[in-house]
Amino acid sequence: MKINTVSGACSGVLVAPQWVLTSTACFPNATAYAAPPAATMATVGRTTLSGTDGHVVGVARVVPQPDRPVLLARLVAPVTDVLLAPVAATPPQAGDSVFVAGYGRTGSEWVPDQPHLATATVDAVNPTTFGISSGSGPTTCKGDAGGPAWRTNTGGGAEVLAVHQSSWQGGCLGETETRTGATETRVDDLHDTLRQQTSSPILARYLDLGGVTSFLGAPQGGEYTVAGGSGQDYEHGSLYYSPATGVHSVQGLILGKYKELGGPATFGFPLTDETTTPDGVGKYNHFSLASGASIYWSPATGAHGIEGAIRDKWSALGWETGLGYPTTDETSTADGVARYNTFSLSDGAAIYATPGTGAHELRGEILKKWTALGAGPKLGYPTTDENTTPDGVGRYNHFSLAGGASIYWTPATGAHEIRGAIRQKWADLGWETGPGYPTTDENTTPDGIGKYNHFSGNASIYWTSSTAAHIVYGTIRDTWASLGWETSRLGYPTSDEYDIPGGRRNDFQHGNISWNASTNTTTATYI
Repeated sequence: MKINTVSGACSGVLVAPQWVLTSTACFPNATAYAAPPAATMATVGRTTLSGTDGHVVGVARVVPQPDRPVLLARLVAPVTDVLLAPVAATPPQAGDSVFVAGYGRTGSEWVPDQPHLATATVDAVNPTTFGISSGSGPTTCKGDAGGPAWRTNTGGGAEVLAVHQSSWQGGCLGETETRTGATETRVDDLHDTLRQQTSSPILARYLDLGGVTSFLGAPQGGEYTVAGGSGQDYEHGSLYYSPATGVHSVQGLILGKYKELGGPATFGFPLTDETTTPDGVGKYNHFSLASGASIYWSPATGAHGIEGAIRDKWSALGWETGLGYPTTDETSTADGVARYNTFSLSDGAAIYATPGTGAHELRGEILKKWTALGAGPKLGYPTTDENTTPDGVGRYNHFSLAGGASIYWTPATGAHEIRGAIRQKWADLGWETGPGYPTTDENTTPDGIGKYNHFSGNASIYWTSSTAAHIVYGTIRDTWASLGWETSRLGYPTSDEYDIPGGRRNDFQHGNISWNASTNTTTATYI
């Protein structure tokens, strides 16, 4: 193939659908992993340059090889209908016949319209070069630099041994030199490197991003294999590839967190490049962990991993627009039962997950109350998200404590927990639409025997193991309180309030309190 730049022309060979192997002489000022210094076009598969067959394709990027004057030029688009000439894996031997070709000057033409072909003999083979000579005419001439020297393999195809480096020019038009020998730059020992580069999705993506001029900067070391895929580190980030996920970039603190969490082996390969969040504040990458995984970063919270059921719940709640950004990685609770992340919502937020309860969010005053009461080991883990009560006034979460537990909050009452038999009685009475909202947590009575909650509807529920849970409210409650609650002669309630002729009554261990509707008075009776 012929390569044309604004400053001249040289030759090359198509070794992969989107890759041309040639000499650095074709791109004397080329920078590694960058665009060519000037606009460059490659004519590929054209029988004659004046014809219309084949392709004329731009060169997008060049990849010089580090230890010899050879480079790969990446075309802007692949060429799929021209026979490739793969790189040989073994060197020639002295005395072998090889073919050389190029679009350079011949013995009779300054600018030939089609490539010339010659046969040469291999002379001495050196670590990075070998010499060739011909007794029947020129080997290579000006314009042939970068063209291939190849042999025919056992299958009848061509395999490239070298690219043209220099020539005595003997026999070339306009030359008086009689020596026809030339020096070829070996590429057979670069077989594995060149094959890896021409087939590397990571290198292709890196070049598409702009190579060294991209946000990633220069490569740091070489490509490496990891967890069934590959990776490549750069000055300002990394690219990762797997067949299932393609190539994506990870940068900055997200990259640091990704490596800290185990990288592809434990967190999966990136499914996205680093992306700005919809609110414009943060950055994130999603990853291919089977249960789902992401790392989110913001200036205020840093970078944190979130995965699985917790990530699904956070997503359902609006990602960062719901609970804010994660402020911890997913972490195991001290009792080993649950996993959780906390979030940056101004009043506090967290999502807790267990195999039995699933993942649910806690926030604000309810989260603070749950934590203050001992969290999961005391009340169990949330079995609901924070919900609004049917009357629209309060908020609540239910928890997995064996006998049942909840925390209810309103602006007027604050957040309080209610559990077990008292909670069941309250539920039977209509939750907050009956006795109102709890105004205390469940407390132990002064005598150490019973439990109780007070409620905003001038009501209380008291429980003992011998009397069960019963509600006392209104005027009867006021009278019982004035007598000393359960320390009075009446003891604990043994019934809820019920109708009697002309009023209402509660029974107690040692009597009752009756309320007269007509006089709005109460009477305590002892037995």
